[in-house]
Amino acid sequence: MTQENKNLVTNYPSAKYSWLKSGGKISNLYKIHNQIDLINLFSNNDIKAKSLLVIGNLSNTLIKDEGFNGTGIKLIGDFTNIQINSDHMLVGAAVLDNYLSKFCYQKGISGYEFLYTIPGSIGGNIFMNAGCYNQEIKDKLISVIYFDINKNKIFEKEIAKLEFDYRKGFQKKNKIILYGKFKITHNEPIYIKNLMQEYERIRNQTQPKKVNCCGSIFKNPKNQTAWKLIKLSIDDGFYNGPIKLSKKHSNFFENEPNISAKSIELFISKIQKRVKDKYKIELEKELRIID
Repeated sequence: MTQENKNLVTNYPSAKYSWLKSGGKISNLYKIHNQIDLINLFSNNDIKAKSLLVIGNLSNTLIKDEGFNGTGIKLIGDFTNIQINSDHMLVGAAVLDNYLSKFCYQKGISGYEFLYTIPGSIGGNIFMNAGCYNQEIKDKLISVIYFDINKNKIFEKEIAKLEFDYRKGFQKKNKIILYGKFKITHNEPIYIKNLMQEYERIRNQTQPKKVNCCGSIFKNPKNQTAWKLIKLSIDDGFYNGPIKLSKKHSNFFENEPNISAKSIELFISKIQKRVKDKYKIELEKELRIID
């Protein structure tokens, strides 16, 4: 008799939790509390054989309307912890960027102020090599601790051996980011707090607030800014309607909730076509679209 998995959520409504308030259901989402949960789950060859999707804070992920029918994973429990050691911090993949930034401030640890304005989780940050204000997560990382599904084991790899690049972090097939080991640099709390407040001030001036938004829709092309290319390529119609761009920042959405994922995809394609027609530049999505 097959034992029921109490950590399984069926038909997980991604639209309810995503920052875009849009997207299809995840047919089987497993909540993973610890390493034992992972090892037990992937000892099942049927689960191991299915396509994999790891979700974090759903801040830059859109699941197509048809939903995702593979194995969904959400790390919780042990993976929400931060541990300070003599020469590094061990940060769980489920820790929110904003939380880590505030935690570091409380401990007098500097270098993580830029995370204060990023809506994602550390796992997503490592996956994307996210960043802002001329800083990226790779600059702070010592190593990545991950789970290899095929080998059903946990490994650690130093950042020097990983080919991180602009918006390209630890994107390895059949591997799940569990923790990041991060550098520790101490500074005065007042310095840290002032920098966090300055980043927040800049964000409030330049980006929309309290809207259904996924952060930047597109990556910046080399030596270009996506928002400027978009702004100079589109007409006012793109700033109106149920799916629209922000007048404050042309690389951000301000869409109504429960818009179909297909409608968002079509809107994205229209923007890409406008930019390509005018500047012969292919805008690459920063938003992950999952089918």
